[in-house]
Amino acid sequence: MTRLIRLVRSLLGRTRVEHEISSEIDFHLEMETEQLVQKGLDPDEARRLAMRDFGGVERVKEEIRDARGITFWDTLSQDLRYGLRSLAKSHGYAAVAALALARGIGATPAVPPVNDGVLLKPPPYRDGGSLVLVEESAPLRPNPALGVSIKELHDYREQLQTMDALVEYHQMSFTLLSHGEPDRVDTGVVSANFFDVLGVKPLVGRTFVDRDDDLGAEAVLVLSHAYWRRKFGADPAIVGQVFQMNNEPHTVVGVLPAIPQYPAENDVYMPTSACPFRAAGEARMNENRRAFSALRVFGRVKPEASIEQVRADVRTVAGRFREEYPNVYEPDASGFTATAVPLQSALTDSARPLLLMLLGATGLVLLIACANVANLTLARMMRRERELAVRAALGASRRRLLRQLLTESTLVALAGGLVGLALASSTVGMLTTFVGRFTTRTGEIAVDGGVLLFTLSLAIVTGLVFGSLPAFSARFDLVHSLKEGGPGTGEGRGRHRMRSLLVLGQVAVSFVLLAGAGLLLASFYRLATVDLGYRTEQVVTAEIFGNWSRQVQREDFLRLYMGTLERLRSSPGVISAAITNAVPLAQIVPFERPFLVEGRPPADGRLPTSDQNIASTGYFTTLGIPLLRGRDFTGLDHAEAPRVAVINESMARAWNDADPIGSRFSLDDGDTWLTVVGLVGDVRQYGVDQDAIPQFYTPLLQITGGLGGRVLVRAQGDPAAIAALINDAVHGVDAQVPVENIATLEALKSGRLTTPRITALLLTIFAAVALVITVAGLAGVVATSVSQRTHEFGVRMALGASRGSVLRLVLRQGLAVVGAGLVAGAVASLMLGEVLRSYLYHTAPTDPAALGAVAAVFLAAGVGACLGPARRATTIDPITALRTE
Repeated sequence: MTRLIRLVRSLLGRTRVEHEISSEIDFHLEMETEQLVQKGLDPDEARRLAMRDFGGVERVKEEIRDARGITFWDTLSQDLRYGLRSLAKSHGYAAVAALALARGIGATPAVPPVNDGVLLKPPPYRDGGSLVLVEESAPLRPNPALGVSIKELHDYREQLQTMDALVEYHQMSFTLLSHGEPDRVDTGVVSANFFDVLGVKPLVGRTFVDRDDDLGAEAVLVLSHAYWRRKFGADPAIVGQVFQMNNEPHTVVGVLPAIPQYPAENDVYMPTSACPFRAAGEARMNENRRAFSALRVFGRVKPEASIEQVRADVRTVAGRFREEYPNVYEPDASGFTATAVPLQSALTDSARPLLLMLLGATGLVLLIACANVANLTLARMMRRERELAVRAALGASRRRLLRQLLTESTLVALAGGLVGLALASSTVGMLTTFVGRFTTRTGEIAVDGGVLLFTLSLAIVTGLVFGSLPAFSARFDLVHSLKEGGPGTGEGRGRHRMRSLLVLGQVAVSFVLLAGAGLLLASFYRLATVDLGYRTEQVVTAEIFGNWSRQVQREDFLRLYMGTLERLRSSPGVISAAITNAVPLAQIVPFERPFLVEGRPPADGRLPTSDQNIASTGYFTTLGIPLLRGRDFTGLDHAEAPRVAVINESMARAWNDADPIGSRFSLDDGDTWLTVVGLVGDVRQYGVDQDAIPQFYTPLLQITGGLGGRVLVRAQGDPAAIAALINDAVHGVDAQVPVENIATLEALKSGRLTTPRITALLLTIFAAVALVITVAGLAGVVATSVSQRTHEFGVRMALGASRGSVLRLVLRQGLAVVGAGLVAGAVASLMLGEVLRSYLYHTAPTDPAALGAVAAVFLAAGVGACLGPARRATTIDPITALRTE
């Protein structure tokens, strides 16, 4: 460090140091001259003798400069100038090496900030590391995840000893009326101290206070930052304005800052007392402990407690629930339990595996690029060995020659790093969009000065290490270099082995990446072509949940929905239309209920479960779901008629191969019975990658309350025109009902495929880059080998070898390296396949079709890489080759 400081000082004060050196030498010579003059010598003679006794002035100055570090900068300047001239002469090497390094480092600036912003940083809240989430589950149920109920939240607050400040959250959609215009808003319903626990201060106004949660309190709202800017132009005067929601006025009291919202993004927030559905659940919580079990509950760990103690505490309380209320939790049938999860994990667990996979892929591509740079530098060293040996023979030290080579490697690495930064500019946006599907923390991703410095430093270090390794193996012996590099010799065995091992390693690593990409692509193809059980073409859907302040009773909802259907079905170009709460692949979750088949009690005492959905007439026709037996719903299936249902094939298995048509089942232990009137095909309702589950449908006309309705329209023509038809039909019935999330079924399917598609695309991009770099390295090795073996090939052909045999010889030797790399890569790819297993759909980690296709691609690329140099070998003139001997 002291030497570095001295070098920097010498650079900054070079003019002053030069002046001091000259002044000091002049002063010394003048003193010597004056002493000799006092002894009686002539001044000119005295000056000559003083100069003679002092020695060479320039030599002394050079020694002083060296001692003070000035010659370091002179030498560095010389090395830089010489290095630039040398690279300019070898511009092909410089460009290929820089581009190889740039391709390898292109994604590097994006992945570290993404990992840092998502995985490493603590949650952006006050003491974020102490926030934990209480999670309940029923592991023995088909859908194990559970929400916390209102009554359970009260018990947790009373009984947990290791946590305090427990708050709740759930999300609802309400209609906000602003100057008569309806707007469906995602609403976070939270405890009054929700923002205080998170440590979030309002940007404008205030957040909630305790009195806002009192029953009968004035209804208030807090706006999210994004909604405030989008809808109100960031107007600070929004505080105090009054809007209509849920048939009562709501006053805006504050605006949040631009922070990642947890657990989900919302437009507005309201206190729990203002949510009518939660209020109804709280009124029933003493008679039904699981009433309104849709809460997410979290709080802070007490300073003296650890996360393990918190988990044990939560499990203990959940155990009391099981013991005190066995009929509610059915521990033997559900396995009900609870635990505590750090908020950091809850925010990032879904994104962590994929981000770590991308980080590993980035590292592998960079490793391949570095090996390629080492190979290119080794080939260049072979061509420069005579030059370096001559310089060594003329007096250049090994240290000076190595320094020159290091300077050139640094220049190439710096160029590669700068180009890599340019390539990475688009990568960050794509990765951020991708990660945003798994976590709300993408707002904390940023490529700052530290990331840029890290990238340039990484480029220089990797370029230096891998570009300079061949330099340290160079021999600067003139006689040996003239002998080894003579026309009668080929590439040295040691170097050829080193270059072949580098390419073998590149092939193995590239095969691993390509194998992973191949498996993901095969999985994606199977997902994209899976039979969903319905037809997606020319069908548009939209949410028409109604306005809770206007649609209150069952009759209000039926008036809205039936009026909308009547208008749509009479519109030109509409083939069919229906109302449902069950649009396949929409953002909905199963509502599974146990059912009892009449006359068929379960043998093990455990009732089967089925997902309940609602459908109007025309639902199955609009979606193209086949009716296998029985009938569809009709207008006669109204509230006064016997209750009926249509079931799917998966639910029909509960009848043990008997015909379910005409039989009955109950959802309430026999108090009410539903008659099965139809059997339809299975539908992948909740995910392209999720098999169909038991489902039944009940008629729209037999609903008993409200409904989060969605409309389905199959029509001819442009989907945008269909969307306009839906808007007109809904607003023709009620102008204050918002029409939300208009989309085609094709778009919903595509949205569910986005994550596997982008995952496969990203890994394919990394694999393609690795393949290009590897093929370039292989071509370079073969080309260098051919150029070094010109005499050998000339002799072979002079002795009668055909050009075809020479071509096969070169191809065989090049493909031998590829084959060895493929074997090593195939073994390593088996381990990668196990890592990817959870991301593969009906695709085994050892899928022979995918791995075989990857091997075929590699062999084809290897043949292409070797073919060019091999054909050049066949054009060698034997006479010319022998004449050079």
